[in-house]
Amino acid sequence: MKILFITGSLNQGGAEYQMLELVKLFQDRGHEVQLFAVTDYDHYKPFILKYKIPYTHLFNHQSKLKRIWLTSRKIKNFQPDLIFSYLKVVGKVTVIAKLLSGVKCKVIVGERTADIQPLKDKFHFNLMRVANAITVNSLPKLEYLQENFQGIKKKSYFFPNILNISQIPFVEKNYKSSFLHLGFIGRISSEKNIIQMIQAVAMLNLKNIPVHFSIYGDARSPSYLEEVKALIRTEELKETVILMGKTNDILEVYRQIDLLILISDYEGFSNVISEALCSGLPIITSDIPENKYLVEDKKNGFVVNHKESQSIALGIEKYINLSVLEKKKISLDNRNKAEVIFDTELVYQKYMNLIKSL
Repeated sequence: MKILFITGSLNQGGAEYQMLELVKLFQDRGHEVQLFAVTDYDHYKPFILKYKIPYTHLFNHQSKLKRIWLTSRKIKNFQPDLIFSYLKVVGKVTVIAKLLSGVKCKVIVGERTADIQPLKDKFHFNLMRVANAITVNSLPKLEYLQENFQGIKKKSYFFPNILNISQIPFVEKNYKSSFLHLGFIGRISSEKNIIQMIQAVAMLNLKNIPVHFSIYGDARSPSYLEEVKALIRTEELKETVILMGKTNDILEVYRQIDLLILISDYEGFSNVISEALCSGLPIITSDIPENKYLVEDKKNGFVVNHKESQSIALGIEKYINLSVLEKKKISLDNRNKAEVIFDTELVYQKYMNLIKSL
C-alpha cells in the first residue's frame, strides 16, 4: 500500500514525534511510505536519516495558499492509496489539497489534543466530514466529537500513542535514597501548573521532607516563566528547585529522577507519561481522564487535584511513605502496563482493521 504522511513540521513536539513513529510502523511492515512536511523545521531530521524515511518538505517563506497548492501537487504526483495527517491546521491543508489534486484515495486525520475550543472545533470538525476517518488519542475528546458532530460520529476512533518500548530500558531506582528527586518534563506554561508544583515542594520543605525538583522544558510565555522564577526566590528554593531548560536526552532524565510529576489541566495522550511507564518511573498526575487511562491511583502512581498544592504535596508524601517493596511494585506495574498498552503489533493491527473497513 502507498501511504503519504503529511505533517506540519519536524519541529519538536509530541504530535510530530507520533507521526514519525506511525511512518516507521508502516514502513517496517513493507508499505511504500513518504513523509511530507508543509514547513522546513528539522528538529527530528536525525530520526528521518536513521530510519531512511523518504522525506520532502515545503518552506516557511512560502504563502499559505502556495503551500496548499504544492501539497495538492505532491498528492497528485505520489498517487497514494491512503493519506495520514495530524493536527488541525495540517488536517485542513490535507483535505483541501486532496480535493484539489483529484486523487481518489482515503484520508485519515488525527486529533492530538484533549483541549476543546467550541467555535474553532465547529468549523474544523465539520470540514473533517470530507475525511474518511478521524483518530483521537483522548477518550473524552472522542466522546465530545461523537456527541457534538453527527457528521463524523461513526468515523471517529480512539488510538493510543505509538511507543517502541524496546528502546526504553526499565530503570531500577535507589528506593532507599535519603531524598526524593522529583522531575517535570514539558513546556513551562500555565496549563502545566508549574506554580502549584513549586508551592507543593515549598510545603514539603517546611515539613523538613527532603525533595529536589528538576524542571525540564522551555518557556512559551516569558511572563509565566518570570512568575515561576519569582516564586522560587520568594520561597527560598534556589537550591531545591532547578530550571534545567530543554533536554534532548529524556531517557537520561528518567534515569536521574525518582518520581515524575505531570499535573496538566489537559493532555492528549501524554508521551512523557507513556515513556515514564515504560521505564518503570512512578508518576504523580492530574485527575483527568487522559492521564487516568495510564495511571491508576495508588496502583501504579498517584492521581491528585492539579489545582490544589496541598493535594499535590500529599500525593508526593504518600509515595515517600511507601515501603521499598511497595515502591518496587509500582515500578514493575508501570512496566507491565506499558508492555500491554504499547504492543506495536496490536496497534498496527488496529490501524489495518480501520483501513480495511474504509
